[in-house]
Amino acid sequence: MYGSFRKVMVQSGLVRPLAMISASLLSSLFLFPDLYISIATMATNFDLLSSNGAYPFVMLLFLLLWLVNGRKPFLSAMSQQASGLHLTRYTSVGMLVVISSLAIKYYVQGWGILVLQLFLLLGFLQGCMMFALPDASKLMLRALAIYMGTASLPVMASSTALDGPISLVFTSSVVPFLKVLGYPVRQYDQAIFLSLPSGKTAPFYINAACAGPASYSIFLFLNGLMILDFNVGRRWAAGSTAAGIAALYALNILRVVLLVHTTFYHGEAAGATMHLYLGYVLFSAFYLAYVLLFAKFISPRHPPSRGP
Repeated sequence: MYGSFRKVMVQSGLVRPLAMISASLLSSLFLFPDLYISIATMATNFDLLSSNGAYPFVMLLFLLLWLVNGRKPFLSAMSQQASGLHLTRYTSVGMLVVISSLAIKYYVQGWGILVLQLFLLLGFLQGCMMFALPDASKLMLRALAIYMGTASLPVMASSTALDGPISLVFTSSVVPFLKVLGYPVRQYDQAIFLSLPSGKTAPFYINAACAGPASYSIFLFLNGLMILDFNVGRRWAAGSTAAGIAALYALNILRVVLLVHTTFYHGEAAGATMHLYLGYVLFSAFYLAYVLLFAKFISPRHPPSRGP
């Protein structure tokens, strides 16, 4: 059986490409050990994962599923790759990306936050692919560009001057809904104070992260991957994206309303527990529904732009 499998691999021309990919992944284990250890630790500690932000890993999962779903073009490009390494302008850029990723990793103090560490790792792997497997790597460029662009949104929202305005606008949007629903709340800047039946006051401090930038980031990345796979017109793409963003805005408001409701009727401990899991439930259901609706309405008129 092993001999037959090896013969098929040799005939398909995938032995060298897969060896290159394996070598790149293996070398990344030795070059980025701290990041892999952090990922392994967070994978076994839900609280740590939540505090660091699970969204970049969710996006990587979507990227992996996208690659598996569109494996035929990648396998075809790899099997047709000419043997040997050829120095071209494109492969030279790949070498520069590898060197830059390693230089930033070793010479920038503190490494930065998790998502930036992932950018360096992905840059290293993409650079290796650009140098060793240029044709196949070109299929990944747009997807990685979308990943890095969308994964940066929560960082920009929470780590820049945008934090205050975003949280204030979102808080001001939530409070009127709470008052209409009859909850005894008052707003002070980015904070919501809820008067509990016990006479206590439960504070809710709303920062930019509470406004849901991670949920928008995941959605825009997922939406971008689907648009890459279908021959979608600009108007249709813009309309579906706008509808998804509007739905997410409503879901983020609903999330805060449900947290206030739980805290008011069941106590602050129940509200804290709800805070840990509610977002995962709401947004996972939304992403699944969006993918199903997108595929349902786009497939009959717009066939996929690449093989499944």
